[in-house]
Amino acid sequence: MNKVAQLLEMQPIRVYEVATFYTMFNRTKIGKYHVLICGTTPCRLQGAQKIEEAVTKHLGVHIGQTTPDGMFTIGEMECMGACVNAPMVAIADYTKGVEGFTYEYYEDLTPSDVVGILDTLKKGGKPKPGSQHRLKAEPAGAIVNGEKWIPKEGVTTLTGPPRAPYCRDLNAP
Repeated sequence: MNKVAQLLEMQPIRVYEVATFYTMFNRTKIGKYHVLICGTTPCRLQGAQKIEEAVTKHLGVHIGQTTPDGMFTIGEMECMGACVNAPMVAIADYTKGVEGFTYEYYEDLTPSDVVGILDTLKKGGKPKPGSQHRLKAEPAGAIVNGEKWIPKEGVTTLTGPPRAPYCRDLNAP
């Protein structure tokens, strides 16, 4: 990075600031799969901490580390832009090299979901990206603290008109 700063005729700290802020810039060698766990508030409230614990326990390494076989590196990524489907993980696939890498996003995760995704990748498979518990935009309950939850009265969102009262009685004293 010092060489980059020299070429750009700027202070090295400016290059380091950019390189440490953006998750797509890496200062160490990354595994074939870069597992990025969302660390923003909505994902944390919906169980991202349990996702992180499941990933680190299953792979035996911590955030910022790579597995001894060079297969997985764990990182944290800020908002992935799908907070309604929290918690989520993005996985960068570098198996074809850095020029042809792709990201896949996995949403509505439970700890067992993310372990299954990692196992599928390790075996050379391709896990289903997107929501792990919804077929489309259907309301399928939620992931609460890492567990699938469906309201006792059943799914009600977008299945009919809103429940009354629609608003307060404007004629009431």
